[in-house]
Amino acid sequence: MKQPPIAIASYSFHGMHRQGTMDLFQYLEVIRSRYQVDQADIWSGFLPPLDTDDVRKIRREMDRRGLALANLCVDGPTPWAVDPDQRQENHRKMLRYIEVAELLGARTIRIDFGGQTGDLMTDEAFELIVKRYRTYCGICHELGMTIGPENHFGFDRDPDNLSKVRDAVDHPAYGHLLHFGNLPDFMHQMDELLPTVMHTHVAADSLPEAKEIIRRLLASGYEGALSIEHHTADLELERVEWQLATLRAILAELNQDDLSQPAGPDYMQTVYRRPQEDKR
Repeated sequence: MKQPPIAIASYSFHGMHRQGTMDLFQYLEVIRSRYQVDQADIWSGFLPPLDTDDVRKIRREMDRRGLALANLCVDGPTPWAVDPDQRQENHRKMLRYIEVAELLGARTIRIDFGGQTGDLMTDEAFELIVKRYRTYCGICHELGMTIGPENHFGFDRDPDNLSKVRDAVDHPAYGHLLHFGNLPDFMHQMDELLPTVMHTHVAADSLPEAKEIIRRLLASGYEGALSIEHHTADLELERVEWQLATLRAILAELNQDDLSQPAGPDYMQTVYRRPQEDKR
């Protein structure tokens, strides 16, 4: 089995970032020196104002550490917004984020559809989302990047919306960021997304199912990164270390398994679930 690259999402340290104890450059150093990971996954909340000189400084620091950018995860300028003026402003900002992604050497970009989780995606919203993604895909294709949504917020949490937009955009530069979990029936619905998965977020609460999810991904030919994303905003350095070690152990187990067969429980589950009287 070809080992997939591992990334760590900067959002994993959003609590420290909010407290002022971790900035983007500290994040780059931590993932390389502490965790020995060579794939960054930068959340836009960590980025400074998008001045070109600042972005080039970030790229220099990435290159100095031998880091590649698996994903630029953009929050904010969604294609759909209720206010027409906001839609235009979002479009302008998103075009700038694509320029930033190019400067940083990003392999993939995530931008959500917009809307609120549970809301109906109207025909007007659908048509604008498709139009915007066709534009973004055209640009990204020329730059060797892939762009798409993530099943984690707003209209993106509805698998029917994801399929409908994907089929309408119908572009080789359109992809999907697979957030483990976060669909009504994820283990069944993820198969519909597999052909266009461009990147992943492996959340801590998905670890009990992660071995089978990763097996299906790899069996489908997925060649992107597996990116740790932590969410508790507490003890982030230590909890990311645990999450990363668990993922590495799962990959080691899959390396000796038959990927054509459903995955059994990973070792960590057997440890956590072992009855107290069986312990020695």
